[in-house]
Amino acid sequence: MELSVLYRDAQTLDARIYPYNIGFAGAATVEVAGRYGIFVDFDRLGSLQEFKAALAHELGHCATGCTHRVSSPYDLVCRHEYKANRWAIQRYLPFEELQNAVSAGYTEPWQLAEYFQLPETAVRGALNYYLRVRGLRLSLIHISEPTRHLRI
Repeated sequence: MELSVLYRDAQTLDARIYPYNIGFAGAATVEVAGRYGIFVDFDRLGSLQEFKAALAHELGHCATGCTHRVSSPYDLVCRHEYKANRWAIQRYLPFEELQNAVSAGYTEPWQLAEYFQLPETAVRGALNYYLRVRGLRLSLIHISEPTRHLRI
């Protein structure tokens, strides 16, 4: 995933990105009157890959409008987090691109993470969403070793 795509999406969504020592998370989104501020705590993000995954998730909040008050009920927070994650997965790790990577021989989550330049946890989240939640299947048709399996 290219960082320039994330920045372009932030611009399209009219979301401003600010470095800020949040203290409790790597990133957080605030919405005021339909405009979004994404605050990024670089001290809590250890790599460019983690920054990209955090920014993708926060852009999911902006794109879906799923923001909430800090005092919101837990079930609402969970729904909003799920929608932001789902949007980020579909936008930045589309199933077809995962399928192409697997067909090219990237069959382990760590390999896919390196291929997409994202943390392994982000790739595992995408695999969980597509394979378990949506029930899709990845085809290993181009892999020469018949015993290779994708492990989530």
